[in-house]
Amino acid sequence: LIRASGAAHPPRAFALFRFTLPAHGGERLTFRAVPRELLERRIAVRIPDVSRLTEPAEGAAISFARVRTDHEFLNRVLQRSLDDLRALLTPFPGGRLVAAGIPWFVAPFGRDSLIVSLQTMLFSPELALETLRFLALYQGKKVDPWTEEEPGKILHELRFGEMVRLGEAPHSPYYGTVDATPLFLITFCELMNWVGTSALFEELFPAVEAALRWLDHYADHNGDGFVDYGKVSPRGLEHQNWKDSHNSLLFPDGSEPVPPIAAVEVQGYVFQAKRMLAGVLQRFGGNTRQLLVARLRAEAEQLRERFERFFWNEAAHFYGQAIDGRGRLVAAISSNPGHCLWSEIVSPARAAQLVERLFQPDLYSGWGIRTLARGMPNYNPMSYHNGSIWPHDNALIVAGLRRYGFDRQALQLVSDLLEVATSFPSYRLPELFCGFGRDEAECMVPISYPVSCSPQAWAAGTMPFLLRIVLGAEARAAERRLTLRPAFPQWLNEVELEGVSFAGSRIDLAVRRHNGRYLLEVECDPDITVVLAAASAEPRR
Repeated sequence: LIRASGAAHPPRAFALFRFTLPAHGGERLTFRAVPRELLERRIAVRIPDVSRLTEPAEGAAISFARVRTDHEFLNRVLQRSLDDLRALLTPFPGGRLVAAGIPWFVAPFGRDSLIVSLQTMLFSPELALETLRFLALYQGKKVDPWTEEEPGKILHELRFGEMVRLGEAPHSPYYGTVDATPLFLITFCELMNWVGTSALFEELFPAVEAALRWLDHYADHNGDGFVDYGKVSPRGLEHQNWKDSHNSLLFPDGSEPVPPIAAVEVQGYVFQAKRMLAGVLQRFGGNTRQLLVARLRAEAEQLRERFERFFWNEAAHFYGQAIDGRGRLVAAISSNPGHCLWSEIVSPARAAQLVERLFQPDLYSGWGIRTLARGMPNYNPMSYHNGSIWPHDNALIVAGLRRYGFDRQALQLVSDLLEVATSFPSYRLPELFCGFGRDEAECMVPISYPVSCSPQAWAAGTMPFLLRIVLGAEARAAERRLTLRPAFPQWLNEVELEGVSFAGSRIDLAVRRHNGRYLLEVECDPDITVVLAAASAEPRR
């Protein structure tokens, strides 16, 4: 017992306790501190109505499809992920949005909210709709160098604190992002694939047209045919793709590139946006927009051709991380080209070389693919973007692997990420974790990144996205057809989904693997078709 009394500010008290604990044993130590001036006073404590604490905040509820699998750990990770997304859904001026992460990023972020919308489309297209409406409300209207606003551009970050109000920070909102605008277009197209109404098309198409105009008139600063970025605001970001750390892009000799910078994955996003939008316009755009369909398809193919010519590094059998303002290829070995599998800009003839390089030990840690390969001058497994592992980054790579038929590698990463999730408290995938590999001494479990956001939005969206990927779910609401091409990991044999929102109705479905074959059970409206396209349960390649 330690007491300190007799002074307004008593000296510090120290206590040392020694315990001898057996293996897996424990002791409990309880501290009680009572301020002296309160010893003689009775303290009235008002306990709120406990039932109110369990009620969702007004207007904050969001409906996700319910999911159950035959793998208990996967069930727990999925439930934690969906609960975290509900918790992150935040009302802001102009609407609701999934905040990017706690504690550092409780604010609207364009890139983050759009990727989360894509990740969760199978579970809630309504979340994507709210996101698009919110971002359209804040879409750029004028040219403002301080905030880097430009007509049609989608915001990067919106803050409401005193630094913004006093003009010390440009986040009112700040528009310094090169990829949020093409991701806005991709999310719109994917939402149309799941919802598919003319009313939705007409509501959002003005924002889509403005985003296209931004790509046409503002996104290529040096006229080389690639969408690029360069800091304009004195308080802006040096790098404006998803790896936006100041040192996240270096040449292999350690020197810095010169802006404007064309990031490899951004070219894929633009390609995907134009190709997808051409398809949506063909179905919903009417006769007056068919010339735009042809133009977008031609531009996408021209971009693919230029991409292959300038981004491919023959010496490394890999794509470079970026092209700088002097036309030099930044030949760093990074995870960024993996996104180009998801966007399908990669030539099928080079896909196998890209995949083989991604899984070399300097990039693949055993827990996932690192952001940067060991051996690069700025590699640090405990850095934010230069050797760490991001779940959402790997999930986009998984999606791309399946699109190119590399199912075995895709399922390996799915298994890795599930193991990572079960290694962290509450079955919660963190924003990122350190890039130490399984082959490194004393790394029996993934090592946490000290200040990672947890929960974080696109980390929470990762496992729902991976479930969609292993189901191979692709929607065509205009045709009222949902296609499944499942490829399950060895440890998964059954997935049930209830209340999938599709084409204005709800679908209940179950996919089971039995004796090497996939079986489908489905309940849906008679005018909706759910197709099981897989013929075998064996992973390809």
